[in-house]
Amino acid sequence: MKLLQLVNPKFSWVMTVILVVSVIAIALIVERFIYFGKRRVKAARFFEKVKETFATGGIPEVLALVKNYDVPFAHIVRVAFENYNLPDEMIVELMESEILEQRTRMERFFGGLNTIGNVAPLLGLLGTVLGLINAFANIATSGSGGPAVVAKGVQEALYTTAFGLIVAVPTIFAYNYFAKKSTDLTDEMESFMRQLLKLISMSKGGSYENPQA
Repeated sequence: MKLLQLVNPKFSWVMTVILVVSVIAIALIVERFIYFGKRRVKAARFFEKVKETFATGGIPEVLALVKNYDVPFAHIVRVAFENYNLPDEMIVELMESEILEQRTRMERFFGGLNTIGNVAPLLGLLGTVLGLINAFANIATSGSGGPAVVAKGVQEALYTTAFGLIVAVPTIFAYNYFAKKSTDLTDEMESFMRQLLKLISMSKGGSYENPQA
């Protein structure tokens, strides 16, 4: 019996639920891959581009430049240069707030992936338990049984556990991958922020102080 043949309310409503959950998981994974793929940019290269633009065209050119990029680093630059005339301490606070905002966007749907990864095996186990109960109930009702009949009922019931694990394993892998990517990008944004603050502070004729010190 194939797994897909088990997605039938007559066999187990749990399998139908697991199938729906698997479709949701695939949609979330694809959406996050697209999100991160569109926002892939080298922080060092982007900073050099901002630095050169600032040196040749000033603040207006920098703001015009970042409008063409929908990446976290561009949003940090926009916040910093829109508030260029504020004290450095306030600029740091604004950039840190933007980093938190960008991290929130990066971690969108993470809760859904984590939930599916944890719940799918439990749904599979639930389906197995219900299937075993049904199998033994049928044996008791019919009055006929034996190793072959019991084995067949157990085999069918275990399919739900297998299907739940098939959904859970790649979902958990994807969740961990995206979580690591989010953490790495956050670290890059914090390093980028310090470089940007140094550029702004020195352009004002001031002395740079590490905001993390």
